[in-house]
Amino acid sequence: MGRLLRIILNSSGLFTFLILELVCVYLIVHHNDTQRAIWAETKSVYGSYFTEQLNRKLAFLDVARENEILRRENAALLARIPGSGYDTSVDTLQVADSLFQQRFTYLASRVVNKSPYGPYNTLIIDRGSNLQVERGQGVVADGGLLGVISEVTPRHARVISVLHLDTRISAGLDNNAFGTLRWDGRDPRRVTITDMPDYVPVAPNDTIYTTGYSNVFPTGLPIGTVESSLPLAGTGSQNLTVVLLNDPLQATNGYVVRDLFKEELDRLNTVR
Repeated sequence: MGRLLRIILNSSGLFTFLILELVCVYLIVHHNDTQRAIWAETKSVYGSYFTEQLNRKLAFLDVARENEILRRENAALLARIPGSGYDTSVDTLQVADSLFQQRFTYLASRVVNKSPYGPYNTLIIDRGSNLQVERGQGVVADGGLLGVISEVTPRHARVISVLHLDTRISAGLDNNAFGTLRWDGRDPRRVTITDMPDYVPVAPNDTIYTTGYSNVFPTGLPIGTVESSLPLAGTGSQNLTVVLLNDPLQATNGYVVRDLFKEELDRLNTVR
């Protein structure tokens, strides 16, 4: 405040001059008809211009406010569409049998995201640890396998697809001969069964099933059919080319496989 007063005092001459100029303009306009008419015309022209500019600014602010309201309404509408929600219903499939104790349950899930197609395919499902989903659990799709869970959050899980170079699943024929299912990163409709003994008879169109030895999938889930076999000289084994029954890249739904005996089997596997 003191600085402002000093500026006024130091510039008192200028302020006095401006005040006197305003007084003179007022006297000239107020006591002279010609000057009064000129002032009225000038005020009308420039006053209309400034009023128009002010209205434009206010209109712009009003449009911005309306746009903000519309954006909020659109956000509220988008939040109501089915794809924006997280399904909290639990759809668990169980089998009641008077002769066999239930070992595996199946938790219905939906694929919500996928990686771009490549040698390391993954996907995200909308089920997580809040529904007892854990790392290492298998995921099956309609008509075949989808993959194995690798990471879990409270509401989602990441699945390593069957079409992933690091995937290894125990699989074999209905005669109990088995090997290791893996993908070579080339054809997304075909996988390879390695380490199959070469003395085992294999014919085209034989069905390949899960073995259950890995405690990830139950025994007997169909995976695909044999297209061809290739004996590996000097190894005592053969490789089988298997055509998948399903297309993992097109899957939109899956079922998380939970092994009710997993903890018991894990304890046995850790005993040395």
